[in-house]
Amino acid sequence: MLKPMLAAGLFALVCTAHADDGYPTQIRIGIQKGDGLVALRASGKLEQAFAPHHVKVTWHEFVYGAPLVEAINAGDVDVGTVGSTPPIMAQAGAAPAVVYVANAPKLVKSYAIVVPKDSPVKDLHDLKGKKIAFAKGSQGHLFVLKAMRDAHMDPDSAEFAYLSYGDARSAFERGFVDAWAVPDPRYADTELSTGARTILTIGELSVPQYGFYISTRSFAQKYPAALRLLFDQLDRQTRESLAHPQDTARFLSGNTGVPPEVWDRAISRLEWGVSYPIADDVLNAQQDSANLAFETKVIPRRIDVRQAVLQIK
Repeated sequence: MLKPMLAAGLFALVCTAHADDGYPTQIRIGIQKGDGLVALRASGKLEQAFAPHHVKVTWHEFVYGAPLVEAINAGDVDVGTVGSTPPIMAQAGAAPAVVYVANAPKLVKSYAIVVPKDSPVKDLHDLKGKKIAFAKGSQGHLFVLKAMRDAHMDPDSAEFAYLSYGDARSAFERGFVDAWAVPDPRYADTELSTGARTILTIGELSVPQYGFYISTRSFAQKYPAALRLLFDQLDRQTRESLAHPQDTARFLSGNTGVPPEVWDRAISRLEWGVSYPIADDVLNAQQDSANLAFETKVIPRRIDVRQAVLQIK
């Protein structure tokens, strides 16, 4: 008969092995129009990869990151990709179950602050006293705040219009806002359809910005193998998609309804990809964003982003 301590130890080993090797019956993935998961969904290859493990894959589209975070926290979605702001707000109180599990490459050209083509605005300083649109809690939220900090501008020197992408597009075209922080492919779409002019891209900020893949702590702890399989398939698909941009543009147009000419412009500047475990320099940059979020009262308390990281290896 096993002694109690030995039995407990063996039980723990069995549980650990199960957690490392186990797969869920389904994996529910949250996506946004411009992220690399869109190409993976369109390819059907993830379903093929999960089939031997009897895992059903479902896809859930969101217009921006904050609602996706809410869905993950509520248990309606298992994993998804967002910008830097939503997980910061989640950790600060809105969705404490959410954790970082991987990151996308540094954002450089796929997010911009744009103004109408005939606007007299030349740079950020010209937006003093004017309206800047972005979705509250989105990547654009901290993008604008960081840009203003870099320019030594008081955030109160401009008026923020918290609008969804659809409402922001309408307000921008009708002249109700003076600038818009917008990601691809919507960025490319508004350039092509309205002649919008870029005054700042996200890669020009003093501190790098990254996208992140998030999950719940319980899912990531129980099914790391499922997340590794997802990310490895995403990495393969990303390399294939970016190596054939014209084919990818046509492919994605049919899958998303976004015109191929928009994807043609957007694909060359999209920062698709995935890395895990998350490197220290990425976490340092995210901590800078979290500090700024507290200092500008986007979140109610200081946070340590590393406390919300679950490294899968």
